Amino acid sequence: MVVKTKKKIGKYSVVRQIGKGSAANIYLAKQDALGRRLVIKELLPLHSSNDKIVSRFKREAKVVSQLSHDTIVHVYDYWVRGNSYYIAMEYVQGITLKDLLSTMHHLPVHIAAIIVYQICRGLSHAHCRGIVHRDLKPSNIMISNSGQVKILDFGIAHFQYDEDLTSLGAVIGTYSYMSPEQAMGKNITPSSDIFSLGILFYELLTGTRPFVKDEKGDVLEKIIRKGIRSPGKINPAVPGSFNTIIRKCLRKKPNHRFSSTDEIKNRLERYLKRYSLDHQQILRNFFENISPRKLEEGWPPKFWKRQWYRITHLRVKTYLLIFIILLSFGLLEYGLISSGRGLRSQYNYLSSKLKSLYDFLLPGKVESGGEDGTVKNGIDEINNKDLKNRFN
Repeated sequence: MVVKTKKKIGKYSVVRQIGKGSAANIYLAKQDALGRRLVIKELLPLHSSNDKIVSRFKREAKVVSQLSHDTIVHVYDYWVRGNSYYIAMEYVQGITLKDLLSTMHHLPVHIAAIIVYQICRGLSHAHCRGIVHRDLKPSNIMISNSGQVKILDFGIAHFQYDEDLTSLGAVIGTYSYMSPEQAMGKNITPSSDIFSLGILFYELLTGTRPFVKDEKGDVLEKIIRKGIRSPGKINPAVPGSFNTIIRKCLRKKPNHRFSSTDEIKNRLERYLKRYSLDHQQILRNFFENISPRKLEEGWPPKFWKRQWYRITHLRVKTYLLIFIILLSFGLLEYGLISSGRGLRSQYNYLSSKLKSLYDFLLPGKVESGGEDGTVKNGIDEINNKDLKNRFN
């Protein structure tokens, strides 16, 4: 619910309240001196005496202030006034992936690839500085109206080499997007973000999460022990290379995953070479032309629909190769028939060759045929004696 207000927070004029969470109020504000809009995050007064929440709030300001990248929301200011804590950060006008998936269900393959590629760029920047996000999920990724991908909410981010900020055994994050080591409260590394990125990529391509609670077990148990259904079996448009990327991201042991997000980025680059280098323009055009639609009733498609999609969406080179093979076979058949070898002759020739091959691979099969073979040999002997008697 949007609440209008005219109050000032520090040197910023509040335009309106745009959100409220369990721990903070979110305001859209204006910096009068520069005339720019920004977001102010205010920690709720009831949490000001909670050292853990205050520490986490300060950590978000500290973490993001050390990151300077176009895919990460910038922090402009942090201050304390009485028992109130504030962060002033970049205002991004757009839509989160969570809101987008509520209307789109799943994204086109190239759009999902561009978004994950941009996320990899931001994570690579953070990981190089020893910072692990720990809470990658659709609600923490925003696409601006100009087509920029932005990573939000570093509130539970972890300094990889700062043991004072995280204790082993603490399960922090969103269950459906956790890594196995995160779910078990073990040490967190950049590989944990890679696992969460694999879940996010899976959801963008298929409209479903790989690990969900059902009668077979809860989410964390599946994350720790269970495998996944290949995304290509849900969405036939997913290329095999993306199946491989996601499967490697979602391996249970951290050292079995990609060593860095740069590896994922490089693989996505190979796929995205067929598209314009201006990813921002592609995303902007896509979001300007989409319209909300209901979830597809027939999703995911059945087996034969998936096969038909794969057949009808082959590359031009593949269609050309199939045509050349069929044309070559037709010319060969035409030549054989023209030379007097009709279909019956070809059938007999092929049958004899197959029989010869069978006899070669399984010698003595007829002779060792038991009773039938003995009877046949006996009949042959009688016939031979009868012929000799007639000529004598």
